[in-house]
Amino acid sequence: MTAADSLQASGSEANRRDRRDEIVAAMSRVPATRRRRGRVVVIVVLSMLIVLYASVPYLLLDPSIAREKVGLRAHVPWHFPLLVVHALTGGIALLVGPWQFVRRVRRLPRVHRYLGRVFLFAGVMPASLTGMVDAWLSTAGPLASLGFALLDVVWLFTAVAGFLAARSGRYRDHQDWMIRCFAATFAAVTLRLWLITLLLVQLPLLHSVYHDHFHDLFHTAYVSVAWLAWVPNVLVVEWYLRRGRARNSEFGSRRGRRSPRTDGYPSHGSLAVPVDSHSRPVR
Repeated sequence: MTAADSLQASGSEANRRDRRDEIVAAMSRVPATRRRRGRVVVIVVLSMLIVLYASVPYLLLDPSIAREKVGLRAHVPWHFPLLVVHALTGGIALLVGPWQFVRRVRRLPRVHRYLGRVFLFAGVMPASLTGMVDAWLSTAGPLASLGFALLDVVWLFTAVAGFLAARSGRYRDHQDWMIRCFAATFAAVTLRLWLITLLLVQLPLLHSVYHDHFHDLFHTAYVSVAWLAWVPNVLVVEWYLRRGRARNSEFGSRRGRRSPRTDGYPSHGSLAVPVDSHSRPVR
């Protein structure tokens, strides 16, 4: 390769990066409504509280913490170190993830990109991989183990799919996959909410059904939340994304009847945003 070819290649790469930054920033220019801001605030606050409650205590490296929270396999010496890695990296994902929904962050492509890398490579990926092993070692029984293991599979799959979509320039697909990924991440929050709810609902049955054995009541609730923590999240997000696609498709068809589009680029302010066959037009 000659020097001229090298300069041309580096120039095209720089142009591609500039274009990518423009597209990502353009996707966040639509102002957020008060309702959407409220949702983001709730997600951020709940995520921070769960990080403080569930992840920070593991910094003490005290096995009794894990023994009280989830139980440890006494004959598996590496069970606790795996739980520490899972809890701390999962905390990173839960700490960083919500800020990717803040439009002011997404308008800064470099910040958005660096936070995304931390979310994926320091958070979701190590947390999901260690989580699969932790699920296999769970002391809550095979049904809970299966629920947690499938959660980690969905978590890892959506993260990888979102990363590959971004690398190939399919930014709308990337956005959709990362919303799905955070739905799985947010299972750390909904698990606690469901657990509290099921414990309160079952308390009147403590004497009549569980014969005053609170451990049995708690076990029933915990096995249930191994599925309730993430399945409703995924279903709600999928409904939300499909509804958005339907609305955008209807908007696009109405707009197409009024004014023709050229080259597959819908207008978005002063910037045209490319849309492929797997992407939604910008709202």
